Amino acid sequence: MPATPALPEVVTYDGLPAASGGAHGLRARRPEAALAQVRAFLDACTVADRDPVWSLVVSADGDGSADLAETVGAALGGPRERARTVSTWRVAADAVPRALDLVAGAGPDARTRYGHPLAALTCTVPVRLLVPATGAPYAGVTSEDCGGFAVDGYGRLLGASGVRATVGTSASSLSLWLNLPADDRLVPGARHVQEHLPFRLSAKHWRRWVPTRTGGYRSVRLASPLAAG
Repeated sequence: MPATPALPEVVTYDGLPAASGGAHGLRARRPEAALAQVRAFLDACTVADRDPVWSLVVSADGDGSADLAETVGAALGGPRERARTVSTWRVAADAVPRALDLVAGAGPDARTRYGHPLAALTCTVPVRLLVPATGAPYAGVTSEDCGGFAVDGYGRLLGASGVRATVGTSASSLSLWLNLPADDRLVPGARHVQEHLPFRLSAKHWRRWVPTRTGGYRSVRLASPLAAG
């Protein structure tokens, strides 16, 4: 009977935890510019594991909410979900340009009473990071390689990277869950990611995951590999 492959050590970057804001802010003011920054990073550093999921959310607690929701409904059809505070549309891939136009057309002053974007287009996509020198996904860094280990109660798996971009009327952000190999590929891989992002990765949210004897993992805080000489 073949031996069970040893679990690999993995380094993760959580950008950002909920206590630190949940995501990195994008400085681009215009929604189309913010989305272009996200796409440039994805094209340079990742390959999608599955098709992205797009959605458009319109808040109900701002001036012009009803008019904007009506405009979005006329363009995209009825919302997938309508709640007291927000209406949510699922956006097909071929409708993304139209949805982006709707967000941009609302203008940068379209905010809720709490100062948040009145409308936002969101893209959620599971990805694999790419080796800078070859453009191929890292070998040995998948959820299967890591035994399907769940790192939290929110569905995140060790070895499975993911990105969530939110492009809003008045602000945009990018949330990152990145998994890199914990060997000599780590530093060049982290630098490659940093080179293609429009913001600085935090030094505080890196962790090394080490296999345990019981078939799971434990994690320890790790100094940013970007600080390596």
